[in-house]
Amino acid sequence: MKYLLLFVALLSVGASAQTVINYEDGSTYTLKNGENIFVSGSENLWLRQLYSRGDVYFRKQIAWPKRDYVPGPDTGVEEGAVVGSHEWCKSYIPWSEGLTFTMVAWQKFCDSNDDRKYGCGDETYDASGDGAACPSS
Repeated sequence: MKYLLLFVALLSVGASAQTVINYEDGSTYTLKNGENIFVSGSENLWLRQLYSRGDVYFRKQIAWPKRDYVPGPDTGVEEGAVVGSHEWCKSYIPWSEGLTFTMVAWQKFCDSNDDRKYGCGDETYDASGDGAACPSS
């Protein structure tokens, strides 16, 4: 019986969950212990502030600006694709992140003929199955 109570106690401790707010832009915010959230269907949410003299002030509440996670730019590449592979070169969107190590890798491995695009004439493309569609030179 005491093992059953210990199991139930451990189960209830492990069952606590955090509240995560997902925004339309893909960013998220995780509420910390003791934080509350108030959801309003209108554009404006007002806070009432009482003063000791009896004055009452209403102040507009601004939207919560903090985020835990903000997604990076969409590069077009599927997760797990090997950098420099034909599939990676086909799906990567050049300059989607600005000048990064990934962009430099695309220039090195994919755009071997320096024409600023990936296709016929690039070594990786010509060596792939799609290279058969290229006109022979």
